[in-house]
Amino acid sequence: MAIRPPPMFGMKGGAPKASGGPIPLRVEHRIGVQVPAEILWELLSNLEGWSGWNPLYPQAQGQIRIGSQLELTEVLPGRSPRQARPVVLEWVPLEQIHWRDSRSDGWVKSVRFIEVDILSPTGCIISNGEIFSGWLAKRHLKLHGPAHREGFRAMNEALVDHAVRLWTDRGGSPPDAR
Repeated sequence: MAIRPPPMFGMKGGAPKASGGPIPLRVEHRIGVQVPAEILWELLSNLEGWSGWNPLYPQAQGQIRIGSQLELTEVLPGRSPRQARPVVLEWVPLEQIHWRDSRSDGWVKSVRFIEVDILSPTGCIISNGEIFSGWLAKRHLKLHGPAHREGFRAMNEALVDHAVRLWTDRGGSPPDAR
């Protein structure tokens, strides 16, 4: 499922514009996995369980529901841990979680997304990324973009490894080599 820009983004002149700043910038990592979407969702929706597998958010608390605030410790590769308190914008079980966050005293705003595209009963693609906007977004990505991309990759790979193990432990067929 393609990401639908939340209300903080509007269309102007045919190109997406962030309210109060330049064009939004996107960083994303995608990966395929041969497990049911239910297994992925079980892992993603259990925030307290993220500490057992998630290198990007080793500490996470809260409830995934629209308008709720999460408490996350974000650890980007090569960076100091950052405490974040994003607000859930949208979630659709088995499909997506989106939350809104900000950095640099609000000069950088973002929408974080984790999306699952179901290809078959035991095949999915995970899209994991962030859309940045605001006056300092371009500078933020110049300094931290590679770390974000690497963090998303590490999270995706850990999620896939954990999901495959869980699926296999429950009697599911091991996937072909990815």
